[in-house]
Amino acid sequence: MTETSHISMSLATSLQRQLDITANNIANASTAGYKGEHVVFESLVQDNALSGQDSAAFVSDTGSYIDTRPGALSQTGNPLDVALHGEGWFSYETPDGQQAYGRDGSFTIDTQGNLTLLSGAKVLDAGGAAIQLPTQGLGEINISDDGTISGSETGPVGRIGVFNIPEIQSYKRLGAGMLIAPEGAAKPAQAEGTMVRQGSLELSNVNPVREMTRLIDVQRAYERTNSLMGNADDLRRDSLKRIMQAV
Repeated sequence: MTETSHISMSLATSLQRQLDITANNIANASTAGYKGEHVVFESLVQDNALSGQDSAAFVSDTGSYIDTRPGALSQTGNPLDVALHGEGWFSYETPDGQQAYGRDGSFTIDTQGNLTLLSGAKVLDAGGAAIQLPTQGLGEINISDDGTISGSETGPVGRIGVFNIPEIQSYKRLGAGMLIAPEGAAKPAQAEGTMVRQGSLELSNVNPVREMTRLIDVQRAYERTNSLMGNADDLRRDSLKRIMQAV
């Protein structure tokens, strides 16, 4: 494989990675609390000899980062919908027992009285325990700014945990906007100053129009790169054919 092919292959691999991440952003543009993801590329071993004065470089996918900017708040009026104002993350226990973090506050109560996401993940309190509410006699639900859940007939019955995660960029995506800690990560501390807003949801911070434009650009670049690799292969085969004919 020629140097040109190596460079084209490195670019195609990186573009495929960006294509997958951009498509995932678009798919989650309507997921409450979802944070967009973006790829970071780096140029390596620049070479000016491949095409006259033009330069070319190997492309390395150095990873991706989470866009932690808050999404817009939507007023829903649902007493079990909550949004975070400020930094901080909710904590959940997934159906398979993993502890995850996210900003999705579209809560509901299951038949056992557990406060959960629509996916079935249980919402955790500040101590990491699942929040369980009375199945009867709770009355109207009120959630205060510090996350305390109260029933008009029972008084306080639990408090939603809100955590500060300074190393959030090292966390891994689990799906549906949830993140899990890498092995050996420090335990997140309770967030200070973050307010819980009842009756609202934080929307995804993904801009669908911008992501669609990026998706089209990446697809076109990927097609051009594949075409370049194909042309290089054709030239190499033609050169070998001419050499064989001359022998």
